[in-house]
Amino acid sequence: MAAVAATRFVLTNRQKRRIVGLLDYPASDGPVTRTLVLCHGYGGDKDGAYLRQIAATLTAAGIATVRFDFTNGAGESDGDLSGATVAGYANDLEDVLDYVQAQPRLRASAVAIGGHSYTGMVVLVVAARRPEIAAVFFLSAVFDRTREFDMVDVARRVRAPIVVIHGASDREVALAEPEKLRQAAGDRVVELTIVPDADHNYLVSGTAALVATAIREALLKYLPGASHPAH
Repeated sequence: MAAVAATRFVLTNRQKRRIVGLLDYPASDGPVTRTLVLCHGYGGDKDGAYLRQIAATLTAAGIATVRFDFTNGAGESDGDLSGATVAGYANDLEDVLDYVQAQPRLRASAVAIGGHSYTGMVVLVVAARRPEIAAVFFLSAVFDRTREFDMVDVARRVRAPIVVIHGASDREVALAEPEKLRQAAGDRVVELTIVPDADHNYLVSGTAALVATAIREALLKYLPGASHPAH
């Protein structure tokens, strides 16, 4: 996996809590036409191996990648994991999106969001609120495990294309979860990729690279932008 030179950022969210993140830019110095904001799962953090693999793969293709620690999580951001909620995480993601849109190289970028596991619900909530979201990635994610939102209604309000990626050997989240999403969102679910041998956190050798490649190809397909570098 190629090393990625990430820019560290710190912002204050709407609850006056600190969010710590990493912004991975492509090697060129000009405007970036595509950006993916990645959300770790419950108990994870921005430095997960699969997130680093995705960032490396995408930056090599000219795509910026943002990774951050949710507040009330297990990473560097403020708060304690016991206070985690879908609503709170959705607010954090929106604050990060506002930060991304303020960056000079990203102002004209088409922005997608991706959520792993628990935060699959979070990215759907945010996509339902923000019609400018260009695509949603539902990564080995759960669909309807919260009482905070009517997730069926949320899914029906998402206008962006939804790409589902799931591990064939995931023992934590069954394929029934993305199937529930497909039933609710209908033709907004534009792709379903089952990654052979992949466990829930893509720890099996080679599976994180397959996930990263699937994300890259979907971003190049569904997000508008200039032609991408050879890969």
